[in-house]
Amino acid sequence: MKLALITPRYGAEITTGPEYACRRLAEQLAGRHSVEVITTCAQRADTWANAGPEGTDRVRGVIVRRFAAIPAHDVQETTRQAARLFEGLAGHEADIEWARRAGPWSPGLVEFLSRQARNYDALVFFSWKHATTLQGIRVAPERSILVPWLELEPALRLGLASDTLATPAGMAFLSAAERRLARLYARRPPAHDEVIGLGVAPPALQTYPRIQLEPEEQPEADDTEDPEPTPPDEWAKPHLTRPGSPFRRRRKLDGKLVMYGGRFSTAGGCEEMFEYFDAYAAAYPDEASLVLMGPKMMKVPPGRAVVMGGMLTDRERLAAFEAADVTIAPSAGDLCAEAVLESLSAGTPVLASAANAAAVEHCRRSNGGLFYANRDEFVEALHELASNDTLREALGLAGREYAGQHYRWDAVIGRLDRLVTRLRPS
Repeated sequence: MKLALITPRYGAEITTGPEYACRRLAEQLAGRHSVEVITTCAQRADTWANAGPEGTDRVRGVIVRRFAAIPAHDVQETTRQAARLFEGLAGHEADIEWARRAGPWSPGLVEFLSRQARNYDALVFFSWKHATTLQGIRVAPERSILVPWLELEPALRLGLASDTLATPAGMAFLSAAERRLARLYARRPPAHDEVIGLGVAPPALQTYPRIQLEPEEQPEADDTEDPEPTPPDEWAKPHLTRPGSPFRRRRKLDGKLVMYGGRFSTAGGCEEMFEYFDAYAAAYPDEASLVLMGPKMMKVPPGRAVVMGGMLTDRERLAAFEAADVTIAPSAGDLCAEAVLESLSAGTPVLASAANAAAVEHCRRSNGGLFYANRDEFVEALHELASNDTLREALGLAGREYAGQHYRWDAVIGRLDRLVTRLRPS
C-alpha cells in the first residue's frame, strides 16, 4: 500500500503530541508499505515559523515532504479569539479564522494533496484541530483517516470540531477512551473506525550475564569422587542476576525503585506526584526511592528519597522500566499512555493516575497495575506494590502478556491495514 501521513510538523526532536505519534507510526509502517509524510517546514508550535526550506528528504527511512507554513499571527489575539469562540459568541466563519490563526496554514500542502490524493491508498491525518487537517481532510474525505488526538477541552464544543470529526471515511484511535469521546462530540460517527494504539517492543526475556567468581572463590572439588559441578546460579550474587541489573549497575541504583520515565513538567501531573510521594516516604521511610528519568522542564522540589537518574536514550528506556520495581504514570492527558504500555511490556507493574482514562483502561484490561485518585490511595497502593513481592510478580507477568499480545507493532500495523482495506471500494 501507499500511504500519506499528514502532520503539522515532523522531526525526531518532537517527543510528545500527535506529531510524535505520527513519527512512531511512520517509522514502523515504512518497513511494510510505501510511506510519505506530508508536513510543513515549521518546528515550533507557538509560532509555526518556517525552520527550513521546502522540499523532500528522508528521515529515519521515511520520505518527508515539507511545505511552507504561514507563520501564526499575534498569539495573544488568537487566545482572546478562542475564548470568545468557546463562550459561543461567534459563528462558523469565526471558527475558520481561529483555525487559520492557530495554524499551521499551508496552501502549498493543500495544493499538493489536491493534485496527488488519488496516488495514495489512504491519507492519514494527525490531530483534528490543526489547520493541516482542517484544510486537507476535505480534499478526499472518502480515502481519509483521522487520528484525532482528542482531549476533553473547550474546543470540542465548536461546530468546527463536530464537522471535522464527521468528515473522514475512517477514524483511528489510540485508546478506547478516545473513541468514546469522539462518539460524544462527532455530528455523526465515521463509517469505519478502529482502536489501533501505539506499539511497544517488549524486551526479550534473557539470561543476564553472571559474575564469574575468582578461582579461589569457587567450591573446591573432592579428589576422591567425581562430583557434579556446582551450578553457577547457586553462588551467583542475586543483585547481579535479576532483570534490569545491568541498568542498575550502570546508574548506581540499589534497593526498591519507583520509576518515573517521562518529562517532568507542571503539565504532566508531576507536582502532584512529588507531593504524594513525599507523603508515602513519610509514612513508609526507606521502603523505596523515586527515580526520575527524562527531560527536566520544571524545578524538582526538595523531598524524600528522590534520585535524579539522568536523561534516557531510546535504547535505555525499556531497560529502565525493566530495572524498576514499580513505575508511576501521573499524567492525566497522555492519550497514548505509552509509558504505561512500555512498563507493562517490561514486566513492571504500574501505578497510574485515575484521571487518565487510557491508563486506567490498560491497567484494568491487563491486570498489570493499580491506579489512584487521591493522596491516600497513592500512598497505600504504592506501599502494597513496593512491599508485596508476590503481587508485583503476578502483575508484572500479566502486564507483559497483555502488551505482547495486543501492542506489538505488527498487531498495531495490522489494525491500521484492516482499517485502510475497509475504506477501499468493493
